[in-house]
Amino acid sequence: MRLARSFFHGCDDVLRLLERKLTFKPSFDDHGGLADIPHERIRFGSEIGMSLDGAFIDNGSTSVVLFTHGNRHNITKFREHYRLFTSLGQSFLTFDYPGYGQSPGIPSEESVYESAQAAYRHLTNDRGFNPQKIISYGCSMGGAVAIELVQRERVACLITESTFTNTWEMAKHLYPYFPVWPLLPKRFENDRKVPSTKVPMLIIHGEQDPIVPVRMASELARGATSPARLVLIPEANHINSLEVGAALLQSTIRDFIGTHTS
Repeated sequence: MRLARSFFHGCDDVLRLLERKLTFKPSFDDHGGLADIPHERIRFGSEIGMSLDGAFIDNGSTSVVLFTHGNRHNITKFREHYRLFTSLGQSFLTFDYPGYGQSPGIPSEESVYESAQAAYRHLTNDRGFNPQKIISYGCSMGGAVAIELVQRERVACLITESTFTNTWEMAKHLYPYFPVWPLLPKRFENDRKVPSTKVPMLIIHGEQDPIVPVRMASELARGATSPARLVLIPEANHINSLEVGAALLQSTIRDFIGTHTS
């Protein structure tokens, strides 16, 4: 009996490690995305035992984007997004999850959710932003974080880009010949949460995305019960929607934010 318990505990430990390795792939490199953007480097999250690295860019707006980045990246990657926000005169906060960039810790589903809430509290408590002026904007895995944030906190609206339905579906898509997904917990259940999302949604996706298939964006849009707009960029892949669809997305994001924060 003791041997059996040890075996199953060992299997559980292996599966947890495998899950973490498949789900979280932190980046520590400096990609230069903030180099030409005037910003204030900040630390926050001490109230929940975290020391999160972030950047706040004050463009003088009364509204603010809380930007949650994707996997394999950190806050120094998203130059096109930061330039877009700046061109729109939009203030924004970007930060790294535990274990990413210069934020210490170990990433988990709950810790990335908690870090987004800490960023939210930094905006509302420390900088005085009205919750109804906060835009939750997430890319890829960051879209899952943005979706969860609107379940926990009040915001004006939600924007997701290249975001998936849940980790089971992603595992089946990415590892079709390695059927480990039935053994793993289902994480980042965006398809389950979207129907209970009460704020307007803008869902952006590249039609040529080889990582997160475009059908997942369509599934999220179909599941929405609040007003949701799906914008597909025909030639875009997983990470270049803003570059390929620059003119369309600039006007679309500007109008969406303006409508829901005015």
